[in-house]
Amino acid sequence: MADLKVKRRILSGAQTNCYYVYRDGSDEIVIIDPGDRGDVVWEDVKGLGFEKVAGILLTHGHADHTGGALELKELSGAKIYAYEDEAEILREPDKNVSGWFGKPYGFEADEYFHDKQVFTMAGVQFEVLHTPGHTKGGCCFYAKDDNVLFCGDTIFNGSVGRTDLYSGSMRALADSIRKRIMTLPDDTKLYSGHGDATTVGYERKYNLCLG
Repeated sequence: MADLKVKRRILSGAQTNCYYVYRDGSDEIVIIDPGDRGDVVWEDVKGLGFEKVAGILLTHGHADHTGGALELKELSGAKIYAYEDEAEILREPDKNVSGWFGKPYGFEADEYFHDKQVFTMAGVQFEVLHTPGHTKGGCCFYAKDDNVLFCGDTIFNGSVGRTDLYSGSMRALADSIRKRIMTLPDDTKLYSGHGDATTVGYERKYNLCLG
């Protein structure tokens, strides 16, 4: 199996991480959280040598992560995927805070995941881990074979996601991190929605928010 490649593009005024995920030799690429610029993401995709996006995966519905999703779908023809409990937030502008970043919007994902669902895109097997707390339908995408977790705004390098927006809950967030992330191997690489990558072991040792 070819090594997993992960490239990052920082987008939006919130400095949101968009991830390009693929394997050498594949003719498809996966996009996780396309920020607010679907056109920029599409140009990057072509610049990496791809003509097909296998899927647009959303870790949650906030506008700094989803504002470019519809444009990228239109340009690439790819479907948008999100967790089933996040449908309300995607649909309703006051809950996805899209007005903070420009024109309010709402939309439906093409398909919704459920907890522990396993799927393969572009030769990468992912497991969906429901991690409520930042939002009620927030989720992580775990590529177990590659020892990688795309964790959105659940946990960051040295911090955790905010819980003061609609459906946020610090209790739920702490529970999600403890049960769904800190139970993974220490060398699992964490690609968060903001900031630099880290590992489970590093956060277990140094993240003061987990105390």
